[in-house]
Amino acid sequence: MHPSLVLTPEGRLLARRRVETPEGIREEAIDITDKAHHRLDDTVLIQAGTRLSSIFELLKANESLKEIYTHNWAHDYVARYEGLRSGEVVLTKDEHADPQEPAMQALVLSQHQEVRLPNGLLATIAAAQDPHAPSPTRYLNLTDDGDSRQEDGKTPTLTIKETSSYWHLSGRSVPFTQDTELWGVNYKAGSHIDYSVSFSFDRCIDLPLHIGGGVMSLVIIGKRRKDRLTVNVPLGTDQEPPAITLHEMIGAITNDFSFHGGPQETQVAAEELRQASNELEDENHAEDLTYGLPRMFCPDAEYGHNQAHAQELQDRARYWDRALVMEHTGWSESELDSRLKQGRLLELRSFATNTTPHRDAYPTEQFIPEFDVELLRFLNWIASSSCSEWATHKFLTEWTTPNLQGELINGWAVLALADTPLDHQELTDPDLKATSYRRAPMQPVYVPHSSKSALISAFKAFAAQRRQEYEQSDELGDEG
Repeated sequence: MHPSLVLTPEGRLLARRRVETPEGIREEAIDITDKAHHRLDDTVLIQAGTRLSSIFELLKANESLKEIYTHNWAHDYVARYEGLRSGEVVLTKDEHADPQEPAMQALVLSQHQEVRLPNGLLATIAAAQDPHAPSPTRYLNLTDDGDSRQEDGKTPTLTIKETSSYWHLSGRSVPFTQDTELWGVNYKAGSHIDYSVSFSFDRCIDLPLHIGGGVMSLVIIGKRRKDRLTVNVPLGTDQEPPAITLHEMIGAITNDFSFHGGPQETQVAAEELRQASNELEDENHAEDLTYGLPRMFCPDAEYGHNQAHAQELQDRARYWDRALVMEHTGWSESELDSRLKQGRLLELRSFATNTTPHRDAYPTEQFIPEFDVELLRFLNWIASSSCSEWATHKFLTEWTTPNLQGELINGWAVLALADTPLDHQELTDPDLKATSYRRAPMQPVYVPHSSKSALISAFKAFAAQRRQEYEQSDELGDEG
């Protein structure tokens, strides 16, 4: 595909067109920077000498482009870029880099595609090669999952599973001049490292920008998800890369830098990551770090599901953010963090949207008098191996049980009852017991048939069902 647009080192976007002149057909370039938002689907070529700054010069010159990529914090990063150029923002330095670590010398955009092929499709294709089989006369219709149908009397269509394609920005290091071992990895002379750039905006702004070769992954799936074979096929080369559209280029760049939010949110996330990395080497903090980590792999931890709840966090009648909690309770940041690590608070993290910035929030129900933080901590322990924070909150909000007056109350109201435990018992369920790196809490025992006993039993059953569903979804795949 012949690129129809050109991005210059000055951040201008040129459109190529052929015109007839007295000397014959000639190609000329027209500056369409102010109309770039109308050409997002056109392929683009990056001129030699173009740097990352060119992208932000383009965004700076076209307000409509900034609006289109608002969800990727385009306004904030353009402002950060302008601050760096004017000297108002001091360039951040990577003070934690390993002195042996090779520096980034360029930024590379590469395409990644993944196509998942069910075993049944491969068998059908193989059978179709036999001239004596009826298969060659059959029409092989490849569709995505949503369009797959089986009509009466007809052969079902075969499906290519979970296809995906995206562009990724990485920082390419200076090549190794000799065989080198770094972080336990052996690098050959001439090879390089591809760095993540999410935390490196300031240090990347003047690096050269290139389009590189990509990779297509063909994932062949058997009847079980763990029965699979992955074959990686190159997509173009650094000398002849795949074609990229203007939208793919701007979208990939702004998405990679805004992975943690705007510039300020990214700095906070970088500091949290450094602190966690330091504590990981301290065995005294190991229990705090590993507690609740299975939530990262929960089946409902989907972006769309969380995003649907983001707007709800605006309702201050149901949620308080960190600042409001500190004002209400008088707790400091360290006291909040301490209660979180003890499992005494349920913290919900909202994704950034076009109208709602990223922030942490707490259900207000936790701050009502007599709230049973011990029972909440125990429920969080049960949830840590099967339920995300949203699933826990949803259960406590929607599950109901009768109180002493026969009125239906939800899980949050049960946690606010004044009942105190009669005893504490060790957990016997192997899925909930302690491990070598996780210390299990004691289970509080309440009066039989009380609301809190009913809550524990119902939540245990809920979490066990989710564990079973997740294990099944991991073990079983579609036959296709």
